[in-house]
Amino acid sequence: MQWQQLIWLFREAKLLSSLAAVLERRALLCSLPVYAQRHLQSALVYADRQAQQIRFECDELQTIFLNTDIKVLYLKGAAYTLADTENSRGRICNDIDVLVNKSQLAAAEALLKRNYWKSDKLSSHDERYYREWSHEIPPMVHILRGTVLDLHHNLYLPISGRSADMAKFFELVKTTNSGALVLNQEAMVLHSIIHLFMNEETQSAMRDLWDIHLLTAQYSTADFWNNLHNLALSTGFELEFRYCLTALKYYLGSALDPLTKNQCEQYFEDNWWVRKVLLPALLPDHPLVIGWQQRWAKRFMYFRGHFLKMPLHILLGHLTMKSFFGLRDAIFGKHQFSPKKN
Repeated sequence: MQWQQLIWLFREAKLLSSLAAVLERRALLCSLPVYAQRHLQSALVYADRQAQQIRFECDELQTIFLNTDIKVLYLKGAAYTLADTENSRGRICNDIDVLVNKSQLAAAEALLKRNYWKSDKLSSHDERYYREWSHEIPPMVHILRGTVLDLHHNLYLPISGRSADMAKFFELVKTTNSGALVLNQEAMVLHSIIHLFMNEETQSAMRDLWDIHLLTAQYSTADFWNNLHNLALSTGFELEFRYCLTALKYYLGSALDPLTKNQCEQYFEDNWWVRKVLLPALLPDHPLVIGWQQRWAKRFMYFRGHFLKMPLHILLGHLTMKSFFGLRDAIFGKHQFSPKKN
């Protein structure tokens, strides 16, 4: 495979800047063809600028919540940047994810709105989806800077029946050098596993798997693996934990502890679903690496992800409404039916 093709593929996987960071760390970037260097260096500049913006926005959020009793935890990309984890250099993200206790959600939202954050007007159906069924409120946007903030109260949708016990996760917290709160190493990795293997979208799957690979390599000790496994067991996500171990070993050759490695290999050999659907669906959506079988797997994962999110009777109603609104907007134009702004 030529460098041009690798650049296409890694950009599709949202991993181009991560690749650049790895090559730079190993002093290999300067040995590449000039055109490849330019693409990779440009991607790294963009990722570094985004990390700078994340730190700025999180400092602003820290100031907003400073004199309140609202406990704010940073998740995923923002957490990696603030905690300076191994995967943070070159890691790109679309928004800032934060988590608050559900009992403080309304107060947190009101406080943010008083500080130039707003939510776009949604249809009554979408509003109900977020307020009654989801694990987050509608995305908020800063009216001056355009930054997107996702305010969570759980790690997974309560309507699914598989939402996490947040009392447990709020105990698994550490403080970064900047004073921000993030999940500890086991909880951070488990959240990444939940997000990857219970999601209907697979566009960023390989990026998320790379996150987990680097995090587990960074924290890898017998105690870490034992604590991670016990946390997955106690919170009901052991199946997703096994999926993740299998994918790590299959795609990245991750160094797992011996017992986990044996279980993983046996699980892969015995499970048709993992071999033929789950693993192929994680590939980047690019013609260089996927064909009709992988596309079929991705479609299956899309419907599976929606099925996991909510009971069948609610899901059918939700998909019917979304299909109706999509068809209506395609025919008449979305602006004709957009909720009126105050």
